[in-house]
Amino acid sequence: MRITRSLRRALTGVAATAALALALSACGGTQQATNTPITEDSTISLGVVGASKDQWTAFRQKADEAGIKVEIKDFTDYTTENPAVSDGSLTANQFQHILYLAQYNKDNNGTLVPIASTAIYPLALYSKQHAKIDDIPQGAQIAIPNDETNKSRAIHVLAEAKLLTLKPNTGVIANEESIDAGASKVTVAPMDAQQTVTALPSIAGAVVNNDFVQDAGLDPQTALFEDNPSSAAAQPYINVLVVREADAKNEQLLKLGRILHDPAVVDALKKNSAGSAVIVDKTPEELQQILADVTKSLEQG
Repeated sequence: MRITRSLRRALTGVAATAALALALSACGGTQQATNTPITEDSTISLGVVGASKDQWTAFRQKADEAGIKVEIKDFTDYTTENPAVSDGSLTANQFQHILYLAQYNKDNNGTLVPIASTAIYPLALYSKQHAKIDDIPQGAQIAIPNDETNKSRAIHVLAEAKLLTLKPNTGVIANEESIDAGASKVTVAPMDAQQTVTALPSIAGAVVNNDFVQDAGLDPQTALFEDNPSSAAAQPYINVLVVREADAKNEQLLKLGRILHDPAVVDALKKNSAGSAVIVDKTPEELQQILADVTKSLEQG
């Protein structure tokens, strides 16, 4: 279920209270209020994309064995999980990389922080019409995710593949205006990340986020091109467990972060990614420093 960012201003008094209670109840009723301490008796609500994946089954089992109550909530897009953590409807989420988090904080005056890492996933170009990069014709259209950070990464991927040429001085965030259209081989069609897969049969190619690769039956080995997740330049794309700043040192949440690196969870994650995931295990302090560095880069343009 999608979680609303705010209640209508017209609601006042008892009506507002009742509406808020109803909204929380509809989402399961187990979330922590923003100022409610997280204790060993708390049920931690964790927002993810793809809750049915094996890694979350393993994660839930290991959390149970550790005596931590976790309710995993499934989301189908990337737009609602951060607001839900910010307003206390969720305790934590695990769906995004550091650059996405930095952009969210910048755009929303947010203070969410990473406390554990999972992996870097290569961002890859797929095609149902062409067997290799060189087969893509001049003027072809490529579908890319339309959220700001993944769109930027996709544009950089296409530039690395020599399908796009970027204007001089293009920074970490690229958009349509960053593309030198006259010097580029293809054009881009931004759309919701999950729609890039459905567009594949009717378009020259699509840059597909890892969350949707397995469900779409795509084999990462058939990707025409992908960025290098092992490079230093890939650090902004480390996927992270995210919480409110006030909860960053909470031991229950830090335990969950460590469970993400239990061998059973890691094995399932690798399987779900068809072996493409590059596991990253950094401390909360290291991740928060990367976030600070990326945020500074965004602010400098």
